[in-house]
Amino acid sequence: MTQKIDSSHFDVIVIGAGPAGGSAARELAKLGRKVLLIERSQEIGEPNYSTAGTPRETIEEFNLPDHVISATWNRISLATPRVRTVWTYPETRGFVFDFAALRKYLANEAAKYGAEILVGTSVKEFIEEEKKVTGVRYQGALGSGEARAEIIVDATGHHELANTKLGLNALSNKYFAEAMEYQMAGLPKELGETLAFFLGSEYAPRGYAWIFPMDNNANAKVGIGRLGQRAGGDSLSDSLNKFIATQADLRKMEPTEIHGGAARCDGGVKTHVYKNLVIVGDSAHQINPLAGEGIRHSLKAGKLAAEAITHSLQNGLCNQAVLKKEYARAWNKEFGKKWRFSRMVSEFIYWKSSDKELDKLVNSLKVLSPEDAFDFLFNYEYGKLIKYPGLAGRLILAKIFT
Repeated sequence: MTQKIDSSHFDVIVIGAGPAGGSAARELAKLGRKVLLIERSQEIGEPNYSTAGTPRETIEEFNLPDHVISATWNRISLATPRVRTVWTYPETRGFVFDFAALRKYLANEAAKYGAEILVGTSVKEFIEEEKKVTGVRYQGALGSGEARAEIIVDATGHHELANTKLGLNALSNKYFAEAMEYQMAGLPKELGETLAFFLGSEYAPRGYAWIFPMDNNANAKVGIGRLGQRAGGDSLSDSLNKFIATQADLRKMEPTEIHGGAARCDGGVKTHVYKNLVIVGDSAHQINPLAGEGIRHSLKAGKLAAEAITHSLQNGLCNQAVLKKEYARAWNKEFGKKWRFSRMVSEFIYWKSSDKELDKLVNSLKVLSPEDAFDFLFNYEYGKLIKYPGLAGRLILAKIFT
């Protein structure tokens, strides 16, 4: 028995219906391309593992509807057990996604514009012929089969199908990040409308913890993440429970969901395009090394890939040189340098800083204006720190910039 698809040959096959794959499939289908979207989960939107905080501009840039938003925020809090810095904005500065709703919306949009979708289906291998990847072999709940396309998009997330099957990029665990969170009933009143981050060994060794609003401030996402492989110490779940124990209000709350995820946060892969195969999202390590933010960048990667794919499909055939040049160049131009520096900063903060140094860092950041703090944290505009000579001097002494 085989799954029913209307054609065995497509312009583009997209593997994975997360933000990167969904974005690429939506954009390509909108442009009239014949698209097949393959998702391994039996329900698009699951597993619902992302924290999903994002700036206001994300909704505008990708034309997303209100129903994919779970909560708004107008404040950022950064704290250690001893020091806290808060930036407040006069109006809504960003949102927290309903991650499952976002993924379903993108897939529904792709289908509306003509994309075909296979759910509960895993790609088992790539088909390589005549110096290109000509298709995939898949297996799912309803059977197995093959599909062919001019271009293949790997958006398989931390499964990294192309890197695993074709050995395109190194799978070093040095910058392997893992995270776990509870969705909890209730939200501390003082953290309403707030993205709250927590640093220090008492909260989150080798990473940070967070409390984000959900369900219009009725509930919260409470999580912890860390960078690099664990060498002894607590499990991720034990670390999360210890963090919750440090917060009096959280101790009174109950978890209603548990989410977990992992990705490599090394600043991005070297090989984004192999022949006619494109890697996007977490598969390409396109998650920021400092903050661990991935959704916004995956949406962007999907859009950039769709644009490059459109330009490379000439007379229905893939121009591999155009594909490689346009997609890799666009990604590196927008993110490459900033993310390499983000990785350096993340190493300093998560691996090399003592609790005393983190206290000094958080206290020093109080001089940042709310908008400069936003640009520093979300747009990775580290040059903004030059406006604050005292702060820049302290960070240089702390060896962030040396």
